[in-house]
Amino acid sequence: MRGLDVLISGGSMGGLFTGIALERSGHQPTIYERSAGALKSRGGGIVAQQNIRQFLSNHDIVDPGDITTRSHERRFLTESGGVERAVSETMVFTSWDALYRQLRDAFPDEQYRTGTEVTEVTPETATVTIDDGTERTADVVVAAEGGQSTTRAQLHPNVEPEFASYVAWRGVVDEAALPATCVEAFDGTFTFYQGADQLILAYFIPGPDGETESGSRRLNWVWYDTLDGRDRGAIFTDSSETERTFSVSPGRLREPIHHRQRERAATLPPVFETLVGETSDLFVQAIYDLTVPSMVTDRVCLLGDGAFVARPHTAAGTSKAAGDATALADAIVSHESVNEALTAWDQTRTEYGTTLVDRGKQMGDVRLNLN
Repeated sequence: MRGLDVLISGGSMGGLFTGIALERSGHQPTIYERSAGALKSRGGGIVAQQNIRQFLSNHDIVDPGDITTRSHERRFLTESGGVERAVSETMVFTSWDALYRQLRDAFPDEQYRTGTEVTEVTPETATVTIDDGTERTADVVVAAEGGQSTTRAQLHPNVEPEFASYVAWRGVVDEAALPATCVEAFDGTFTFYQGADQLILAYFIPGPDGETESGSRRLNWVWYDTLDGRDRGAIFTDSSETERTFSVSPGRLREPIHHRQRERAATLPPVFETLVGETSDLFVQAIYDLTVPSMVTDRVCLLGDGAFVARPHTAAGTSKAAGDATALADAIVSHESVNEALTAWDQTRTEYGTTLVDRGKQMGDVRLNLN
């Protein structure tokens, strides 16, 4: 099959992976993105798993080495800051914004419609309704709308995210703004500290435009922390006094919450305490699990976090989106009809997503000593 008309709801990572994979396979994808302009970073650092790097290479988007950093040691610290243990291991990282820019530049502008939101889908006919009331019918609809997918809510109204009882505080700091001792402590390493009901990690990522030279990188950190009796509603009420369900974005955290978490950083090793203290745009995300019974309903596909949300310990959120997109393009190539292709894709990717979510639960519960 070639020349399929595919409508993609969501122009972030999952939508772009899908659009590029299908466009390079001879199909006609159109992406609808509800944001009016370029998307902003949604988390900072990404583990650049092998399939992400292969996607960039196989589609002639960019040499992965140009937008990635590497660590060569996994290091665990004691509370006082000493090295408890270290193992030789190579990890590859990138940044959300550097990867997004490369993917966005690789997809045709005329097929990327900003300021356009899909408000409803009709699975039987692969029809979408957009926010101005117009309808369009295609061969396949792909909903790559992220963890808060409205299409998933329409297709699976009984599927709800399950809060995992802890959160991830996050931040990104320019290397140039950090003390030299802090840079030296984290350079070339993937560094962890595990305390009582908490886990923090850090690694260097490229700059906003993919800069990888020393002095131009950024240090990305993630601090998993139980709420410990604290009011979740208060933490997730942002500076506009709006209570958020899943995250409070950079720059929107209320000062009392920011101040309290910086004080709590005194329980961390000194280099991590310094790192948290140097972060001006601290933000927080709820950790939750999400699974759907099926990724396909007639001619509509749920892709990436729109179908399965696995805990960040798996380091597989972006990787899963790339895998979903590549597998969808391959399934269409290798089957004689759209329905056969979607059925085969649904079976393999739903199985993978379910396994990944289960693995994330196990990793999180062990690392934070949760039962």
